[in-house]
Formats: sequence, structure tokens, C-alpha cells
Amino acid sequence: MFEKIALKSVDEIKGSTAPVLDKDYSLAEVLDEIDKFKTDRAILTEKGKIRGILTLRDVIFKLGTTRTKQATPSGMHASSFMTEPVKYVDQESPLLQALRFMDEAEITSVPVTDKEGKPTGIVSRWELASLLSESVDASDIRAREIMKTFPVSVDLQARILHVRQLLLQHNLSIVPVMEEGEFLGVIGVDEIALVFLKYYELSRGEPKRITPLKYVIVGDAIRLRPPTVDPDASVAEAASKMVSHRYRVVVVVDNGKPVGYISGLELARLILKGA
Repeated sequence: MFEKIALKSVDEIKGSTAPVLDKDYSLAEVLDEIDKFKTDRAILTEKGKIRGILTLRDVIFKLGTTRTKQATPSGMHASSFMTEPVKYVDQESPLLQALRFMDEAEITSVPVTDKEGKPTGIVSRWELASLLSESVDASDIRAREIMKTFPVSVDLQARILHVRQLLLQHNLSIVPVMEEGEFLGVIGVDEIALVFLKYYELSRGEPKRITPLKYVIVGDAIRLRPPTVDPDASVAEAASKMVSHRYRVVVVVDNGKPVGYISGLELARLILKGA
């Protein structure tokens, strides 16, 4: 079904949707570039060759720890937060190889390099979503067929640090926010990262009256209007919404209730399955 897509070279598919920076940049500098690219990750290099990946997920799980709580993003090296070694593919490799890396490691992006190991782009959820949004085959597959269900939900009063723990425990990017059975929105990696970085920014310099992180609640950071689709919507429609909203997941909603989600990993596995 997706044989032709999977056998394309990653050089045909790759995008420039992640900044490429030296690992010795400060965390603040890398996060600033991530924000400019409207993405959630950066490729880090050493002497021009790929060394690691830094994602917002890495940041929220390492900031606020005993080791970092007294530091500031401008005073920490990005290399302290990156994931290494990193899976990457040569630009002449088929997309199929990148998809296998995603599936095996449960990741949503794979950097692309030239023969010398210098990054030339990335295959991420955005490239996969763009491919599937225009795929006739993806138009014939329903969202319910590939979605994952949410193992947990939270309410408006839940603590942000508790949500962070749930994301880690269940390997999630977001969780739905419910109040008296009503779906209000979502809270996840992007929203928690904003809270953390705002806190660290306000914590610098002169003392300010700010709420300690341990008291920040979901209601302070909820995303009220995440991209959603009906269970019977096509995967092509879900992929299109992922691209247009530039959000990491699409929530599948049935009669006003969140019944599942589609992330870049589900898109990768769909193409891999049909290859």
C-alpha cells in the first residue's frame, strides 16, 4: 500500500524542520532556535558531525531536578540535555530504514547525514504527516484503525510535576484534561516546557513573586483547542491537521470524548506496515 513511499530515499523526504547547532551552545540558545523553527527538537553536532538530539521532552525531564534547579538555561550546555548516541541514516538510505529506527526506538524523528556524518536534514513527524496528508491510500484508512488510547487523564487541579511523571511513566506526549466528564483540552510536553522555561526566566535576576513549580497546576497551562478528528475521519485528514496546527498529536474525539490519539509514531508504523 505504501511501498513507493517507503522506498523513496530519505534525501527525497527529509526536511529542514530542526535547527542544527553545536553541542556547546547554551540550552537557552538552542531553545531559542527551536522556538524560531516552531519545532520541538534540535540536532546537535561536534566538529560538524552529528553528536546528539535535544528535544523539549529531554528538557522537561531534566530541568527542575536537584542538579539543575539552581541553574539557568543560559548557564547550562545543551549537551547536558541531549540524547546520545542518536539513530541517524545516510541520505541515500530508503525511508524504510528511518521508519524501522522510529518503530524500534519509539522515536518520532531521525536525522539524515551525508557520507561524512554531517547532518543534511531530518525525517520527522512533519515530513511523514505531509506525505500522508496527500496520500490516496491514507484517505481510505480511518483514524480509529491506527489510534492509540489514552491510559490516563488529569483534571484542572492536577500538578504539572505530576503530569510530567505520568508522561514519563506511560511514555506519552500529552494527556487529556477532563472535568466532570467533559473534555476541556490537553496538557503535554510543549505546554509543560513553556511553564518550566517561563519559571526559569522569571527566576533569574531580582527575586519575583512567582509560583513555585511544585504548585503550578494543569489549569495554568492547558491547551484548550488541540487538533481533533472524528474516529471515522481518514488518516489523511488527521495528518493534514497535524501539519496545519503544527502540533505533535491529533486527538481522536467521539461524541465529545477523547478516545485516542495519533502521533508521528503511529504514522511511521502505518507506512512501515503497508510497505
